[in-house]
Amino acid sequence: MKDHIKHRIEHIEAEHAAINKKIDGLESTGVFEDATLEVLKKQRLHYRDELVKLKLKLAYENGESED
Repeated sequence: MKDHIKHRIEHIEAEHAAINKKIDGLESTGVFEDATLEVLKKQRLHYRDELVKLKLKLAYENGESED
């Protein structure tokens, strides 16, 4: 199970990085539709939230605590 979570984290981190690169590219050119940028930013936020959940789950399974 831990390996599955680790692979999922790696996949989401890669997706998050790709979205960041796309957002940065759009913002740097200044040529984009607000709706497109909004969708990408929401997706980036979703990935970030999912990463937090998965990392907490992995820490819990490893017996770590947040103290």
